[in-house]
Amino acid sequence: MSFARALRANTGFGAFWLGYCFTVLGDSITRTTLIWFVFEETNSTVAVGWLSFCLTAPVVFGGMVAGALLDRYDRRYVIAADSLVKAILVVSIPMLSSFEMLSTWYVYAVASLFGFLMMIPLAGVPSMVPAMVEKTDLNAANALETVGYTLGGVFGPPLAGYLIVALGRLEPLYLDCFSYLLFAAAVWNCRPRSEPSSATAPKGRVSLWDAALIIFKNPVLLSTTSMYLVVNVALGSMLVIIPVFAETILLGGAAYFGILLGCISAGELLGSIVTGHLRLPIAEGLAICIAAVLSGLSLGLAALFPQAAVVGLALAAYGFFMAPLTIWGQTLRMKIIPREYHGRCFAIMRTLMQSGGPLGGVAAGFAVPALGVRAAIAGAALIAFAVGAAGLAVAELRRAR
Repeated sequence: MSFARALRANTGFGAFWLGYCFTVLGDSITRTTLIWFVFEETNSTVAVGWLSFCLTAPVVFGGMVAGALLDRYDRRYVIAADSLVKAILVVSIPMLSSFEMLSTWYVYAVASLFGFLMMIPLAGVPSMVPAMVEKTDLNAANALETVGYTLGGVFGPPLAGYLIVALGRLEPLYLDCFSYLLFAAAVWNCRPRSEPSSATAPKGRVSLWDAALIIFKNPVLLSTTSMYLVVNVALGSMLVIIPVFAETILLGGAAYFGILLGCISAGELLGSIVTGHLRLPIAEGLAICIAAVLSGLSLGLAALFPQAAVVGLALAAYGFFMAPLTIWGQTLRMKIIPREYHGRCFAIMRTLMQSGGPLGGVAAGFAVPALGVRAAIAGAALIAFAVGAAGLAVAELRRAR
C-alpha cells in the first residue's frame, strides 16, 4: 500500500509526518482559542474579522521570505527554527495573561507574526516531500500531508472548545507550544535524499522572478493557483461566520464552535483518505473543477437548512470535496515544477492562495451584521461553486494529469 511504503521510507518520512500532525493540531487549537478569546472580549464580528486578517494577511510578505530561505538553506533547519520561534510566541500569551499583563493588541501582534511565518511550513513541507518518498508514492505522501492537516482540524477545535471550558480561555495554547517542540525535533532528525539536478536546473541562484515565470507561463499552475485563492476567500469567511452561527443560532457557545469546525475537518480527513487510495478514471484537472463545484453545493445546504445536524453534515461534505483540491493540485505541481524551484514556487503559489483567507475574513466581518449569517454562508457557497465552474472553462486544466 502506498501509504505504508511512504511512512516506512528510510528518510524518516514517518516521524516527519507524525510531527507535522502534532504541530497542525496545535495550530488548530491556537486559531480556535484566539478567535474565541477575541470574540468573547469584544463581542464583535468585525474584531474577529480583523484577527482573521492578522492570522493570514502577513503571509503575503512572509511567503517571499520563506521561499528564499527554503531554497538557499537546508530546509530542515529553516522549518525547525520556525517551530521554535512559534513556540515562544504562542506560550507568551497565556504567560502574560497569568500575570494580568495581556492586552488585546498583543494578541493581534502575535497573530500577525504567526501569519508572517505561516508560509515556512506550508511551502517547506511539500518542498521536502519529493526528496523523502519515491515518485510512485507522491500522491499518497501528498494525501498524508492533507490527512495530517485535517486530523488537526478534526480534533483541534473540539479539543480547544473543551479545554477553554475546562481550564480557561488561554490555557490550550500551552499544548500548541509543546507541539511545535515535537515538530522541530522530528524535522531535525529526518534524512531527505539528495537528488541530481534536473535538465532544467538553474545555472545560478534561483531568483524569485524565474520562479514566478514558471507559474504564470503554465496554464495549469496559474489556473489552480487562482482557483485556490478564491476558494480560500470562502473558507476564510467561514472562520468568521461559524462562531457567530454557534453563538447566536445554535446557542452552543465555544463547544459548538469547535464541533462545527471539526465537522469541516472530519470531511477533509475522509476526503483525503479516499483520494489517497483513489485511481481516477478522469484527469486530475477535471476532477479538481468538479470537486470545487460540489463543495459549493454542499455549503449551500448549510444556508438553506440552519439546523445543527444538517449544518454539521453540510460542513462535513464541504470539507470532503475540498480535500482533493490540495492533493491533486499539489501532485500536478510537483510533476510540473523542477525540484530546484520547489521552495520559491511553492512559496509564491501558497502565498497567493493563502491571501484569499484574510480577504474572506474581513469581508465576512462586515457582511454578517449587514446581511445575516445565512446570507453570508450562501455567499461563500456561491464563491466555491463559481470557482469550479470557471475552472471547467480552462482546457489545459481539464486535460491535466
